[in-house]
Amino acid sequence: VKLYLNNAGTLSSNPDWTSGDLVYTFSCAFGDADGDGDLDLAVAGGESYQNNPEQPRIYFNNGGMLESLPSWKAQNTQYSYDVNWADFDNDGDLDVVFAGESFPNRIFENYGDSISTAPTWQSTDASQYANSLFIGDINNDGFLDLAISDNNQLGGQGRFKIYLNNNGVLNTTPFWQSSFSGYGSGIMLADIDGDIDLDLLTGGWWEPCRIYLNDNGNFNSIPDYTSSSSSVVEAIVCGDVDKDAINTVTESVDSDGSQKLFYMPRTPLQKIVNVIVDADTLTYAQFCYDLECGWISLASAPDSGRIILFEISESWDIDMAITNWDQSKGNYLFYNTSNPVLVENEKTIPTNFVLYQNFPNPFNPITKIKFSIPQNERRETQDVSLRVYDVLGNEVATLVNEEKPFGEYEVEFESNNLTSGVYFYQLRMGDFIQSKKMILLR
Repeated sequence: VKLYLNNAGTLSSNPDWTSGDLVYTFSCAFGDADGDGDLDLAVAGGESYQNNPEQPRIYFNNGGMLESLPSWKAQNTQYSYDVNWADFDNDGDLDVVFAGESFPNRIFENYGDSISTAPTWQSTDASQYANSLFIGDINNDGFLDLAISDNNQLGGQGRFKIYLNNNGVLNTTPFWQSSFSGYGSGIMLADIDGDIDLDLLTGGWWEPCRIYLNDNGNFNSIPDYTSSSSSVVEAIVCGDVDKDAINTVTESVDSDGSQKLFYMPRTPLQKIVNVIVDADTLTYAQFCYDLECGWISLASAPDSGRIILFEISESWDIDMAITNWDQSKGNYLFYNTSNPVLVENEKTIPTNFVLYQNFPNPFNPITKIKFSIPQNERRETQDVSLRVYDVLGNEVATLVNEEKPFGEYEVEFESNNLTSGVYFYQLRMGDFIQSKKMILLR
């Protein structure tokens, strides 16, 4: 196993690290196995054509360098052609999953202080000839599902399939599979059509690329898109290559004092711009991340009540790239020709008092604050006040102090001569009182 480091945009021509053991492997994946904010390396092992099984393994990162020999190995040998990391049970750490060839697909649970060496989940359907895997929440229920491509060169049905996650435990049989049957290979989940759910992108050996669009968590068994080209697809990756719909957004989380692993709502990510805890911008030594799967892992959990801001770049127009085993054809890039439009929901009557997080946050010098006033059958208007305070409780600005009817409102706060730091804004409407933090960065 070899690692080529990136030196200011240029990869080393020779490996900067080589494992001390030899292993038959087709795939590896970075993940934060021990929750310390740096990337460890999981390696899928085994080559079934010549009957060379291997133990799946993990090389841990110690101070920026991978260990020579893996500290973790699965108890038993197997053939596994792909691997990745995901928090399947939502317990705040990354489990590791291997795609089994002539073996079941298997998950090894991360307990926080150790990873099980025996599988804690495995598939039970008859076709056990997986080539590739990908992970994503296909029905937007907050739990990550597992997509698998089977390849029937050595056996099985050779279909694309998805295992649903039920409250932290995957079903052992797929809820969906394709009508396609053959040499399945690369597989990917991405929102190709911009409707806020993950579509299934697939490839095969000497096959076209096929896309199955997600319809509220369901897929047709036949593809909605089939490329006119065919090739021997090895891997599929997505991103906004022509940068025609990139948007920089800020996700805000109130720390609970223990959580270190955070998933961003839209994947793949284009870039991590900043991770900020209150007014402190973290360095790259204080967190690690996976742009494709959309997770960020902090080296330490911020104290409870502190605001964590994730400033990220995402896109609403995802292009698709294909790596090709057939050297006579080269690799492919498919541009997304859609014209993405973000459609706002129809205006509705608020049913609750709501104070939203300001945006942008951090800000300099202006930010916007939204709030909602519900309809009141007894009164047409409500007494509303929105004020800004410093960390000592001194009022520094009054943004609203009047009666207002029900509806959605947005006001601007201009920081004027205030210094950098943490400020609080508080909304009062009758018995309703709510405060939120915001950060001014000069």
